[in-house]
Amino acid sequence: MSGYVTVTFEPAGVRATVPVGTNLLEAGQQAGVEIAGSCGGQGTCGECQVVVANGMVSELTSQERKLLGRELIEEGVRLACQTKLLGDAVVRLPSVQEVVVRKALTAESVRLVPLAPNVRHYDLNVPAPSIDDQRSDLRRLADAMTEQPSDLTATVQCLRSLATALRAEDQQIAVTTVGSQVVDVRPASKRSPALGVAVDIGTSTVAVYLVDLETGKHLVTAAGQNPQTKFGADVISRIQYANSHDDGLTTLRDAIVAAINRLIGQAVAEVDATPADVYEATIVGNTCMHHVFLGLEPRYLAQSPYVPVTAESFSVSADRLGLEMNPQGNVFCLPCIAGFVGADTVGVIVASELTRRDRPTLAIDIGTNGEIALWSGERLLTASCAAGPAFEGAQIHQGMRAAPGAIDEVFLNGDDLVVHTIDDQPARGICGSGLFDAMAVLLELGLVDARGHIVDSRSSGALSSAAARRVEGEGNERHVVLADAGQSANGPVVLTQRDVREIQLAKSAIRASTEMLLEMANLGPHDLDEALIAGAFGNFINPASALRIGLLPEVIEDKIVGIGNAAGVGAILALVSKHERDYARQVAEMAEHIELFRSSDFQDRFAEYMTFP
Repeated sequence: MSGYVTVTFEPAGVRATVPVGTNLLEAGQQAGVEIAGSCGGQGTCGECQVVVANGMVSELTSQERKLLGRELIEEGVRLACQTKLLGDAVVRLPSVQEVVVRKALTAESVRLVPLAPNVRHYDLNVPAPSIDDQRSDLRRLADAMTEQPSDLTATVQCLRSLATALRAEDQQIAVTTVGSQVVDVRPASKRSPALGVAVDIGTSTVAVYLVDLETGKHLVTAAGQNPQTKFGADVISRIQYANSHDDGLTTLRDAIVAAINRLIGQAVAEVDATPADVYEATIVGNTCMHHVFLGLEPRYLAQSPYVPVTAESFSVSADRLGLEMNPQGNVFCLPCIAGFVGADTVGVIVASELTRRDRPTLAIDIGTNGEIALWSGERLLTASCAAGPAFEGAQIHQGMRAAPGAIDEVFLNGDDLVVHTIDDQPARGICGSGLFDAMAVLLELGLVDARGHIVDSRSSGALSSAAARRVEGEGNERHVVLADAGQSANGPVVLTQRDVREIQLAKSAIRASTEMLLEMANLGPHDLDEALIAGAFGNFINPASALRIGLLPEVIEDKIVGIGNAAGVGAILALVSKHERDYARQVAEMAEHIELFRSSDFQDRFAEYMTFP
């Protein structure tokens, strides 16, 4: 069968025309539609669920029957990566894929700093020229500015419009500068806002924070899934994709740039502005995301000695990167520290003022790539660990983003458990904060033993009858029912034996790394003043749950402080203050990166902390 077919993705109504036999994941990619998935289209994660409303598609595969189950299949749910188009079709993206932003910031999230942005707006009354004053238009404009940069220049585009703009309203003019360059001139009545965006490129999620650069106020947050997840859940798999596919790096880069542009468009629309009103962007992300965004060769990040192309801060004009903002605007990338400790960690350190503290403090950015910074009071030690995407809901059987219906809290209720879902909707899956709670509660109830095995309810007399009823299946297929069919939208929500193993791997990597950094700094857990937990769900983690599963050393609970998406906060600070950019550079220069995972000591500790307390 040959030819082309048209697929329409609802509810957005986006269409794509593709060759017959194209699977829905690839068709969605061509249409610019985000479809969740963390296995690179291999049919193993079960996340790319869609509903085929009508049309001709291929038969169900064995993978779909295995991962979806009878109830979802009866509702018409298919896996996008497994479903091929045989004719025109209409495909609906289920609401479970709608990303509700938990990276939004409160007013208290961003510490107050003196406003010193790289972008400045001037409302000027420029003296008119005369026979006695024949200074050039640019010279008269510059002389009318307060705090005029000594090396002021202007773009050719501005010079072309300067004469007309000056004379349109009797020398009343609005001027925008980026650094020491005039990038926009227009009559005063056509004055535009001076906006900037701070962009956090996470391995799983991308967040764009829109900021008023004249006031420093954070206006809007827009966020969504990183579309690169369809090419792999972690940075290593994406590097492999870039290396093994023709134009692989270009494909990855185009995907992230398109996502950022879409989010910028969403953000400015909320304040009745346009992308052209955005004059600067600051970027944070791990080193791989940083390299892919800039189009830098990432392959050597995955090869010993894991050296980046550049770790320094970097500025480039927006039009060179394809960002849909003011084309004369500037893009500033915060510095990285090492191959697996990126600008996102620098952002966390800047946001928390880690190195300005008097007492030893630990900061952990929990994400697919766990990044850890320890300030001893004199030294700044950093390390990374492959935590995997489990705590972000990926590679978990029914893991999901923090969207309506996600289990975000689990509580002990006598000899049983109860769950809470976002917006009190019927349960659809479980997100990161819920995973911490679920594991802690299952350990307390005895449903999971110290080795991470879901117990056989028939042979364990210690279980209450209520708890025992939650265990189903045999051996490696055993699972615990967190929410039964009556509490759920699409059948029971369960935590599987494989899920428990993924959580063990993630928490063990973070714990072993933390212990080794403390030892290298000659510190013990109780020497810490605070343990800061950053990440998309940092503010939502229950400290008691984190301690119960052994994520952290046995520090006092009130020392654990969730600081939310501190990487994004660091990007905002760099956007509103050039002094904070200087601080970011200082942080990167003073950081001592410790390579842990090649150490036999790390491997021993990793194995030790696989067990639960």
